[in-house]
Amino acid sequence: MSVTAPNFYRRPLPQLCVPFASDEGKKMFTEALLEGNANIYFKLACQFTTQDEPAYCGPSSLVMCLNALEVDPGRVWKSPWRFYHESMLDCCVPMESIKKVGLNIFQMRCLANCNRLECKLEIAEESEKSQLSFRKDVIESVRSEVQIVVVGYNRSTLGQSGTGHFSPLGAYHTATDSVLILDVARFKYPPHWVPLSLLHKAMCTLDSSTSKNRGHLVLSLRADTRPLVVFGLRTTIACNDAHFAESVVNWREFLREPPMPDPTDEWVVVCRRFLQCFSGHALSCKGVEVCCKNGNQESDDMVECSLKICREIRQTTAAQLTMSSAVAALMMAYPYEPDFSTRSENLREYSEAWMKGVSGDTQNEILVLREQLTTMIECTKPPLKILDL
Repeated sequence: MSVTAPNFYRRPLPQLCVPFASDEGKKMFTEALLEGNANIYFKLACQFTTQDEPAYCGPSSLVMCLNALEVDPGRVWKSPWRFYHESMLDCCVPMESIKKVGLNIFQMRCLANCNRLECKLEIAEESEKSQLSFRKDVIESVRSEVQIVVVGYNRSTLGQSGTGHFSPLGAYHTATDSVLILDVARFKYPPHWVPLSLLHKAMCTLDSSTSKNRGHLVLSLRADTRPLVVFGLRTTIACNDAHFAESVVNWREFLREPPMPDPTDEWVVVCRRFLQCFSGHALSCKGVEVCCKNGNQESDDMVECSLKICREIRQTTAAQLTMSSAVAALMMAYPYEPDFSTRSENLREYSEAWMKGVSGDTQNEILVLREQLTTMIECTKPPLKILDL
């Protein structure tokens, strides 16, 4: 006997929410528009996206923002068009993991930074100061055409079904102190107005994956930057990945050891140990050294950029000793904590000094890679608690 799974055609909005297409919703939008508090709406409306998967609210919100801010992804979506799609957000967290459990707000920040967005993150707190800061960011965003607020909140606080969710905000209505949520789960709820104070309350809810409250992101295009074009982390690394966590633990334990007296011997030992820990996690776009000579870039300037990055990474001591530019790039990008240990401090100072002497493209590559590493280390923190024993 076959059993038919329950299915739904949308959900009715609770009374706390005003449907955008209702008479009241239209009136609120007209007033917001006349106040100058809906400028960003038109940019977002042109790229309004419905999430492809039930857990894709984060990637879909980012894709909507990236396309609204006219960010060139630097790679083809469907030939010949370069255009952002959820499947292209393949850094920081594996797509298979996102499909199962979604994203948290720190992973959202990592994905935003990986894709050339300036990202301000604020965790919501149950205080007037936090609510005032949120309102200020919202008003600045809706009055602009270059800045977007994405909120992470708990749906149940709004009387909706479900829990954690991300969506961009498109407008602000002064008289009712309400914001317009452009809900990317359009199969479930239409765009709707909610009181800002209630939305802030929904942001002041605990996300069990981070043990912190939810919050909001302020996104804008980071000028004169590129996405990662040569190096990266393997996309198979998952949140709380045991193998990656073990690599980080072993590397940190090694960093705590005193350095060798001879600088040459120290470099050999450091590079050998980093190679042992991270060679399985390092990735280059095409093989180990040829990176960008196979015609896989979309323009001559991107090819030149890639060649320049490869050239400058190959010149590092780390690349010469590990025989791997991908591993060397990870070593330069590793987020060495200030005053963690003498060995760690030496590597941090070396990395900072080296960064000052390379091109802006290489600096961008390393900084974006560092953001990826930092986020993945954050994601593997539970297994790393043994370090505090």
